[in-house]
Amino acid sequence: MIAARAPRAALALLALLLGAVILGAPAAGQRPDGEILGRLVQGSAGAPVPEGVTVQLIIVGAPGGLQSARTVSDAGGAFRFEVAADLDLSYIVAVQHHGLQYLSPPQLLSPELPTAEVELTLYELTSDPPELRIESTVVTLLALDRAAAQLTFERIDEVLNAGDRVYVAGDEGEGGGPTLRLPLPDGVAEASGDGDFAVEGGVIASRAALWPGLSTVVTRYVVGYDRGEDAYTLRVTAPLATGRMEIEVPTRFIQGLEPLGESERADSREVSGEPVDVVARGEARPGESLSVRIEGLSGRNASNPLTDRGGALAGVLLALAVSGGGALLLLRARRGAGA
Repeated sequence: MIAARAPRAALALLALLLGAVILGAPAAGQRPDGEILGRLVQGSAGAPVPEGVTVQLIIVGAPGGLQSARTVSDAGGAFRFEVAADLDLSYIVAVQHHGLQYLSPPQLLSPELPTAEVELTLYELTSDPPELRIESTVVTLLALDRAAAQLTFERIDEVLNAGDRVYVAGDEGEGGGPTLRLPLPDGVAEASGDGDFAVEGGVIASRAALWPGLSTVVTRYVVGYDRGEDAYTLRVTAPLATGRMEIEVPTRFIQGLEPLGESERADSREVSGEPVDVVARGEARPGESLSVRIEGLSGRNASNPLTDRGGALAGVLLALAVSGGGALLLLRARRGAGA
C-alpha cells in the first residue's frame, strides 16, 4: 500500500496537469483490463474516516491528451477505478480534503501486474499551535548584484509538526495568525516566499499549512551591502528550537567567509558541481543565530566567469550581466520539495 500527500513541487505539477485535463472515461478506446483499488484513511485521532469524498484519477499518456475520471469514496473510505493495464499510461490519484490537495505517486500497470493499491492518509485541520520544531535551516546565497550592491538569499526551513493535524493559520485575535514567523536579515530590501506570506515588523510571516511530520517553508530575501566595506554580515535567527543551521556561499562569489559567534566552518561541498563554502552550527534555541561575515564581494580577485563556464552544471544557472561596471552572478541551487 502507498500513502502519500502532495509535496510542494508535486502540487505545482498537478496544477499544470489539471489545467489540461480532458474529462471522460479513462483511456478512451482501450479495454479496462486493470484496476486501481484505493482507500482513504484518517490520520487525525478521534476524527471519522471521511465519507463521500470525490476522488479524481489523472491519466497521463492517454490518447488525445490527459484524461480524468472521478468516483466517490464509500463509508469505509474505499474507492475503485477500472483502467487499462498499459505501461504507456500512468495514473495519479488526487483528493481534496478541507481545501488541501493529496495525491499518490504515479501508478504503472501492465498485463502481468494489472492491479495497483493506493492508500491516502487524510488529516483534519487545527489553528491551535501544535508542538513545532525546525529540523534544519539552510540559507543559500543565490545571487550577487554588484551594480546594485545587493545579495539574494534563499532560506529553506524543514519544520516538524509533532501533532496529527494540519496546522493552519486562524483569524488574528483568536489564537491564529501566521503559522511561522521568521526574523528578517539585516538590510533587507525585499522579502518573499512560496505561498501566503506577509512582511510585518521585522519578520516575514508565513501562513503556510504545516502538515504532520515535515513541511518545507521557503523564503527569499534581497539585502543591501556596503560597497565601502566590501562585506556583509548575515545573521540567521531561529524562531523555534532548531536542530542544525547552515549558510551556503558559492566560492567564486567571494574572497572570504568569517564565522561569527557559535558558528564554525563546515566541510565545503558541491551544489550540482558548483563549489560552495559552508558555515554551520548545531542545536539552536529560539532567538539564537547563525552568523557569518561575507567578504570580498567586489570580485576584484575573482575569476572571470566568461572564461570559467566550461564546467557549467546541470541544475545550476550562471548568468553574467554587465551594467554600469557592475556584474550579476546567479546560483540556482538544488533543493528537494519535500514536504
